[in-house]
Amino acid sequence: MLPASIMTTLTQPLLWLLERVHAIGFTWAWSIIVLTFIVRSALVPLTVKQQQSMRRMTALQPELKKLQQKYKHDRQLLNEKMMEFYRENNTNPFGSCLPILVQIPIFIGLFYLLRSPERFIEPGDDLSFLFGFIDDITTHLKDLPTSTLAILMVIYVSSQVGSMLLMPSTADPRMKYLFAGMPILFAVFIVNQPFPVGLMLYWITTNLWTVGQAAVIRKFYPPPAFVEAQKARAAANKKGDDPPPAPAKRTEPKPPPKPKPTGASGQQGGPQPSRPPAKGQRRVRRPPKPRPGGQNE
Repeated sequence: MLPASIMTTLTQPLLWLLERVHAIGFTWAWSIIVLTFIVRSALVPLTVKQQQSMRRMTALQPELKKLQQKYKHDRQLLNEKMMEFYRENNTNPFGSCLPILVQIPIFIGLFYLLRSPERFIEPGDDLSFLFGFIDDITTHLKDLPTSTLAILMVIYVSSQVGSMLLMPSTADPRMKYLFAGMPILFAVFIVNQPFPVGLMLYWITTNLWTVGQAAVIRKFYPPPAFVEAQKARAAANKKGDDPPPAPAKRTEPKPPPKPKPTGASGQQGGPQPSRPPAKGQRRVRRPPKPRPGGQNE
């Protein structure tokens, strides 16, 4: 349990903003969703820095692995060399944590507000959400009907997994998928806890925001390596460069043709038999060809 002074510091600004949104005409459930949009919009500059930091960390991973391999036997020296490496490359290894750190006080403050709704909710206020899908956003998850709880948890887990998979990560891809499975375990844990439904609305909304934001960044601000590959491909197409030809298949030489038999059998290569003259046709004897030396036999 946090001290009362700290809780007042966390909840008062949040309560003031939530009441201003509700005064516009939103119900308390929609006020929480609008509050989430306001918070995430204010965190856009930090999110951009987070994306840049994570991309730089990804690009520097090969050099970091070399340092870790070189100084693996001296932990203190390794930490010194890594911090020096970060300074030389103008990279903050903790830059990717800034948006999360800022949202933690808001999350805790909203949690305590919804556990004490009498502080800001008047009798008769509308606490429902989506035409009665949720009757009261201050209700604990464990007190919801089974069907409503199941739908809510499926939406939460899907949004959480999607936000974690779309966010750039410097970790091993296998660890990334392992972290994506953690929301399922967390969902099982919070179901049996005094967890207000309104806080779950905040969580789902911020996850959906993260998914949309990551999709926009990937579409309009792709990673540098992807951009360079696209430029190289476009330059090759512009010059009319053809892709390298495929290697020719190796063919075996054909064996020489077999010599045809010769002889008196009438086949090619042997002496051909003389045909008798046709009936009524005289046989003409040709004179023998002269032999060399001018003598005839």
